[in-house]
Parts: sequence; C-alpha cells; structure tokens
Amino acid sequence: MTAATRIVADRSAVLGEIGEGAAERERRGKDPHEQIQLLRDAGLTALSLDAAHGGGDADVVELLDFIVDLAHADPIVAHILRAHFWFVEQIKRLPDGPVRERWSTEIAHGKIFGNASSERRGTAGTRRFATRLRTVHDGPVGDGWLLTGEKFYSTGTAFADYVAVQAALDESVARVVVPLDRAGVRVLDDWDGIGQHRTGTGSTELVDVVVRPTDVLSLTATAATDAPPVANDGPLLQLFLQALITGILQSVTDDAVELVRGRIRTFDHAPAAEPRHDPVLLQTIGEVDAAATVARAAVRSAAQDVERAFACARDGVIDTDLFEQASLAAARVKVHVDRVALPAATSLFDVGGASAASRTRNLDRHWRNIRTITLHNPTSYKAIAIGDLLVNETALPANGYF
Repeated sequence: MTAATRIVADRSAVLGEIGEGAAERERRGKDPHEQIQLLRDAGLTALSLDAAHGGGDADVVELLDFIVDLAHADPIVAHILRAHFWFVEQIKRLPDGPVRERWSTEIAHGKIFGNASSERRGTAGTRRFATRLRTVHDGPVGDGWLLTGEKFYSTGTAFADYVAVQAALDESVARVVVPLDRAGVRVLDDWDGIGQHRTGTGSTELVDVVVRPTDVLSLTATAATDAPPVANDGPLLQLFLQALITGILQSVTDDAVELVRGRIRTFDHAPAAEPRHDPVLLQTIGEVDAAATVARAAVRSAAQDVERAFACARDGVIDTDLFEQASLAAARVKVHVDRVALPAATSLFDVGGASAASRTRNLDRHWRNIRTITLHNPTSYKAIAIGDLLVNETALPANGYF
C-alpha cells in the first residue's frame, strides 16, 4: 500500500476517533497529544506533501476540505497543524535537491513543524524582527549563527518536532528551521485565550540557539526595491482559519439538532406541543445549517483560487494577479463567515433552552472558539481593503494577514 493510499484509507476512522471526547478534552483543558499522534500514524500530517516524496498529494482544495472535517471533529487539533501545513507548502515549492529531499523526508516520516514568527512588539504584517541571528566564525558554531529572541502566538509549536523561525540577519529576513530539542529553545504555555486554548499557542524563547547553514530555509532582503515577486502565503494561512470556523459551524448544527430531538419540555405558550415540531426552533436550525453549508462552499471556492496561484509558484512562476485574486477570495470569505458564524453559535442556546447552558455540556466552546479565531486579524480591516480595491483600485496588502 502506498503512502497516499494509506492516508485515504485511514482518514474517516481517524477523524471519528479524534471526535470522540473532544468536548470533554476542551472542558478539562487536556492537550490533544494522542490525537496528534493518530494523525501522524495515519500519514495525515503528510496529506499535502507530493506523492513522489511519500505524501498524499492533496492540493489546497483537498487540504482545506480535510481541515474542515478535522475542525468538525476537534478544532483544537486542526488549528495545531496550521503552521505545519504552511511549511509543507513551502517545501513543495523548493527546487529538487538535497534541501527539499531532507525536509520532505521528515514530513513523510510524521515530523511536525511549528511556527515562531509573531512578536509582542512592532506592527503585525511587517518584516522587521527583534529576534536576530548574529554571525560567529569560531567556537561551537563554526561558520554559522546564534539565534536570540522571543516569539509569541507560536501556535502548534508545543506539539512540534521542529520550529520555523523568522529572524533578522543584517539587512535580510532569514527563515530558519531548528529542532525543538536544540539547546536554547524553550516553549512556554503562557497563553490563556478564552477559546482554542490548548493549541500550543504560547511563547517561544530562543537564547543563543546554534543555527547552521543547513538550517536556513530562505533569506530575503528587507529593503530591496527591485527584488523579484515572491509567493504570498497569506491566502492559505487566512483561509485555513475560515476552514476551522466552518468545521465548528458544522458541530453547532449537529448539537442544535441533537438538542431539539432530545427536548421533551417546552412552554405552555410555545407554538407547538413538542419542541421537534416547533417552527421557531426548526427555523433556527435551518439558518444554522445554511450558515455552515454556505461557509463550506465559500471556503472550497476560495481554495480553488489559492490553488491556482500556488500551482504556478510550485512551477517557479509567481503570477501576481493570481495571488491577488487568491488574497481577495480569502478576504471575502473571512468577511462573510465571521459575520454569520458568531450569531449561529449564539443561536445554539435558543434551541436548547436553559439546560443548554450547563457547564457539563460545554456548548459555549463553539462561540468561544469562533470568537478567538476571528480575532486573528480584524474583519473590518479586510472589508475596508476589499472596498478600497473595488472603488479606488488600491492593491490589497501583500503580507501574511492577506
């Protein structure tokens, strides 16, 4: 059986197992290490790696379809892998050679890659970092560097084997990949979000971490005015978040249906004697289901735009028009999905009555998780950028938040 066949064969069963107990894990604040291991063992962490290197050969559309399903099972687990699948896409763009072969082999063997990009200070979306690499020509490093700095929002890194770090090197930005067990790397569980709170989203401290030339994935000048265009990974990173919300909306629909089917009591002044025949409750469920279904269709449609841009980039061609279309598609999905998802999660309590507020049911996790995901970047800024593009033909921002 090939790696790709194994991935397809195991997917449904693995998702079912991950979904078991997801609400209780979230309520108890339990890290989903066992569930991440299930994905490794099934080869699903290599789902989007090219088949020639042992992966499942999924394009962006299939990948995000899977992420919706995984978020439906457990959005915490799905979110942990956001930086990982970003890394996989970057590796797929590399030319054939020892660098691509090295990292592809690690991915195929189930290794997981975390992220350490964001910093507490500065402006989000810029490429200026306080984290720095300093050159050392002798001692334990040889002709290499020492990496020092502190990162925040390192989602998934606590579950990873490697972490990809963006750092300043002279007048350039370096993206380096180091193992989590290398001396000087420390991951802190210091983020206390109201939702998505067991995703390993904490700080990553880097103190004189040895970086060798083979650890450098890319080097980009920060001030070059004549630099060739580069691939913008923002559309994938942002649409991934909407896929998470879409999976959660499917869980909201499931829970709403279960609540109404299980309700016996109603009010004397209700429009129907049984909750399952109450038109008010049925209307609410229909609206929640519509929100989830349209969100999935929107994610899939935008994923096609992202795949078109990325497919060219994998062939070594950066089509800026395709990347702007991908960014626009992802932004439109965010503006729509963010606006419908929170009311849908709130309306779950309208169909359940007072008992739906029971802490043991943990139904509030859906709203908390959606609210937390929407805060990754302001929906209003996305809507403004879309309007400015349409009215004034102002180009969309070309950073990781678009």
